[in-house]
Amino acid sequence: MSEADTPALVVRALTADRHIRFSALDASPLWDGVRRGHPHLEAEACAVLVEVLSSALLLQARNFFSERLQIHLRSAGRARAVVADSWPDGDIRGVLDEGAGAGPWLQGPGLLQVTRSTGSDAPYVGTLELVEGPLQAQLEAYLLQSEQVQASVHLWCDPGTGESGGLLVELMPECPPERLRALVEALEGLDVVPFWERTPEFLSSWINQGPGAEVLNTTAMRYRCRCSRESLLEALAGFGRAKRHEMFKDGGPVQVRCDYCGKDYTIAPGDLGPEGEEP
Repeated sequence: MSEADTPALVVRALTADRHIRFSALDASPLWDGVRRGHPHLEAEACAVLVEVLSSALLLQARNFFSERLQIHLRSAGRARAVVADSWPDGDIRGVLDEGAGAGPWLQGPGLLQVTRSTGSDAPYVGTLELVEGPLQAQLEAYLLQSEQVQASVHLWCDPGTGESGGLLVELMPECPPERLRALVEALEGLDVVPFWERTPEFLSSWINQGPGAEVLNTTAMRYRCRCSRESLLEALAGFGRAKRHEMFKDGGPVQVRCDYCGKDYTIAPGDLGPEGEEP
């Protein structure tokens, strides 16, 4: 199996004492897809994008991947906008818009927007202003404000090796104080564990304090764009006359590139059918 075919794995589990529920993620396979799909991005920017993709998977795991989930981040940092788009059938893709200058990749003022949709009902959209702190702090604030869930989130991606993953931990009702203290110690101790060792199996034992955690669900996700010539033509067909004239101002075909995967499509004026009305 090639690296491109290797899926990211998300394990949703419950500790043996049933006091802690968590999701553990091996996101390293997403690194290859991000690097191939966004060759113009430097390694640090790709690491930011992988962490946002990991965030989407951890949030999606809370509902056992029963819905499509999108994260839109707008930031005053070097990453002006980041999008992660994850489907329940196993595909995830993303894009990062990099600005000029140095400094933190993500910082306020800015917004985090999470959209959940099943296709049958109106989507749920949760939005909050960016808080002080890294990406995991944004997720914790979102869960507390929009879903009334107190959780601990950990994200990592090494821009040198691509080793990446995530962990989302939630306390169950009536978790005793001594179990909470042990959990806090385990989470604090995770800093000394190298990224390559933080597999879902290791993290399950680490949180459970030994083997025996009950696996509720294991989901495989692949970095794969869902763009197609047909879907692109369908979207462009809605352009009005003015937009079409601007798009084909030289009279010949144009190249349209998918922001998610970098694939180029050649579109000729006649491909879009009759001109629409002026907007």
